[in-house]
Amino acid sequence: MHLKVHLSPLASGLSIDDTVELYCGNGEQILQWVGYASCSRLAYNRGEVYGRFVPQSITTKDGQNLDVDIVVNEILSDGDELYVEYSNGPQPYRVRWEGRPRSPPFKWGGEGEIVPSHDVWLMEVDLAKEGMLPLVDGDAHVDKPGRPEADLQEVKKLLIQFAAPMQMVFYAWSAEGASSGQQLGTITLPQFRGMMQQAKVMTLTFGSEKVDEIFSGVVTSEHTLARRLESKNGVSSLDLLDFLIAVVHVAYHRYAAEKPNATLQMLWIKVSALYSECIQPHMFPELSKKLNRFADAVSNASAQLLLRRANKLIEGTLDSCQLKRVRSATVKVDLRWLCTHLTRWQLLGRDFNVQELALIAIFAKQTTTSPEAFVLHPQPLEYNYSEFERLLLGMAHHIFVAKKKAGKFEEYLGEMLDMIFKKAGVLVDVAKDVMDE
Repeated sequence: MHLKVHLSPLASGLSIDDTVELYCGNGEQILQWVGYASCSRLAYNRGEVYGRFVPQSITTKDGQNLDVDIVVNEILSDGDELYVEYSNGPQPYRVRWEGRPRSPPFKWGGEGEIVPSHDVWLMEVDLAKEGMLPLVDGDAHVDKPGRPEADLQEVKKLLIQFAAPMQMVFYAWSAEGASSGQQLGTITLPQFRGMMQQAKVMTLTFGSEKVDEIFSGVVTSEHTLARRLESKNGVSSLDLLDFLIAVVHVAYHRYAAEKPNATLQMLWIKVSALYSECIQPHMFPELSKKLNRFADAVSNASAQLLLRRANKLIEGTLDSCQLKRVRSATVKVDLRWLCTHLTRWQLLGRDFNVQELALIAIFAKQTTTSPEAFVLHPQPLEYNYSEFERLLLGMAHHIFVAKKKAGKFEEYLGEMLDMIFKKAGVLVDVAKDVMDE
């Protein structure tokens, strides 16, 4: 197995400095080796000492930043091209890939690993450092020292309060227009504009051009670009945190456009108004209606019994989807990687598309159909055993209804599971002559 590796200075936009051919044998090394080997070859070619160049990230030719702890032959094939970003070090692999734990990656207590709070990523946000103080009307806080900061704290409380349903709406919209599961998790300008249109945010005084301006302002802000250096999401899309910040900007500018003569108000009041007047009434009912379609599958006693009986095979299937690397105590597989397997199983792209999968994925993550009662997830695209089981149930129900399958739902569910188990290699057909013995 050999790879074509392009070497690029860190933060240079993947401009190519040099290209090397790496021979990997059977490809049983982890990707970290690719980075170190490529940088060593670069140093040799330039007559520099070993260690002069230090790998910082490994990226596909499509711009996807890869987890460097994955075994090479799990995600790459002979002849594939990669980009290795390098710097002078001294620390290697400082650029974060999707899902990489922050340092320190694990904390241990008396009962094992201590899992961080589900909302720690939002609790740690400093809205003032995110450039939101200019959105606070100073005249609304005259003679009240410290009130602008207190106003931002109230805004943060609202973001935390609304985070769970907004998280699911965000991931549903990240699938709009997507042709690949790899596009889940970030939203582009057309997607952001579409969200605001569905929420009926645009008016005669607050048009789509203002929404576009806000998107561009947030995506190119100093704070967003600083995060891009770690996340490698690109400079043309928003992640969930960027999206929530953009929503605050929308709330501020829409309020100013709609009520220019109104008395000055706190920023948190403007955010609350956008949520209660636009987002909640115009986006949540539609999502709830779509999720209610799965009610028959959840209430089907025979289907639930079948899932319980197939529990070990379902767990084995998710295990088979894990990339070859150190296994975590709790098996979790990213939906974007699951999409690779769903395609191999001839489900994604044939029986449902990425947009339909996103809705099924929300059903799998949330046990209620009411967005207001949704639970916030620290890693919303990662699926454990129980969530994977609901994902399979949701897929089967979608196909059964959309394709108008004959017979009972539980019968089709059994057929689909049987097909998946065999393709995943956890259920093997017994040859007839063996059975006769």
